Amino acid sequence: MGQASRRAFLGTVGAAWSSAAWAAMNPDEPDLVVLNANVITVDPSRPKAQAFAVKSGRFVAVGASDDVRGLIGKRTQVYDAKGMTITPGFIDTHNHPVGDVLLYEVLVGNPFEVEFVTIDSIVDKLAAKARTLPPDTWVSGHFHDDTKLKDKRQLTMADLDRVSKDHPVVVNHRGGHTAFYNSRAFALAGVTKATPNPVGGTFDRDASGELTGRVTDTAMDVFDNVGKRPTFSPEETARRARDGLAHISKQFARYGLTTVHHQGGDLGALQDVRARGDLKHRVSYEPIGPVLEAMIKAGLKTGFGDDWIRLGATFEHLVDGSFSERTLAWSKPFPGRSPPYYGNLVEDQATLDAWVERVHRAGIDVNCHANGDRAIASVMTAR
Repeated sequence: MGQASRRAFLGTVGAAWSSAAWAAMNPDEPDLVVLNANVITVDPSRPKAQAFAVKSGRFVAVGASDDVRGLIGKRTQVYDAKGMTITPGFIDTHNHPVGDVLLYEVLVGNPFEVEFVTIDSIVDKLAAKARTLPPDTWVSGHFHDDTKLKDKRQLTMADLDRVSKDHPVVVNHRGGHTAFYNSRAFALAGVTKATPNPVGGTFDRDASGELTGRVTDTAMDVFDNVGKRPTFSPEETARRARDGLAHISKQFARYGLTTVHHQGGDLGALQDVRARGDLKHRVSYEPIGPVLEAMIKAGLKTGFGDDWIRLGATFEHLVDGSFSERTLAWSKPFPGRSPPYYGNLVEDQATLDAWVERVHRAGIDVNCHANGDRAIASVMTAR
């Protein structure tokens, strides 16, 4: 009888919890038996168990260790949980799995643990990166969380000018709805204190009308096509995508996530990672842009695929900003803001209605990002 490693156990259990049964479904010996565990079943009629057996990715028995032990065969992997608590795999219904960023970019915040940092530490990390890049090449920091700053204030343009005045610098908030830029970035984008805010976004200003460096939602778009960005060959781009997905999949398994709704991403890389055995979680793939258009044109509908990679709803269709970044669309003004600020509603009702109807008629589930009450009302009345 083989002893299963913890890694093999996690991978198998993640695949297994798709259907629970208390009685044997197959007379053949199980592939895996787990004994001596504190199993939380989420079945109200029998909330706890000590052991279970798995065959072909499905539960064939759940119960006491002494009872399940009798099912062990010659080829069964056996895992002694030694009292560990085991739950059904968790499902993450909204994730941007940027594994390539985790592997290759500058992280100014901790995406996995609560960690408080200083503005000086952010500046130092980015300055070290800037020294390796030619002038006017973007220096980017990722996973910034303003609520985890020991300084207890927002990043400013002046802070990021300390990184470099010869490079455009951006620090991306973990929520994706705000970013912080230095003066070189504003200059390259042609944004001044006189530049009006676009619909659905802001160039934040202080009490005297000067730019602070903080930019929200649609206003970030103006920076997309200025400055130089690192380029990679098609082969290197594909390798980074594959390695990033393999890396983030291991992290998902580590934290007990067995199914993840992917907000977009490289579908080809997903299939490659699965083929080489490095995909540890199931994927609900949520397309955007050209991929969504191609799927609509091909007649693919929500549910297309298999147990491991399946077409889910659309990528989150942005209707407003973010709660954590204080840009969501409220019906009342945000306290402490002057002039009155109601958040960012990025799309009018007619445009949203047309998009919802088109996607719905194509047979793809609608997925919208709506945080504030104005945005939620807009989505709920869309037709």
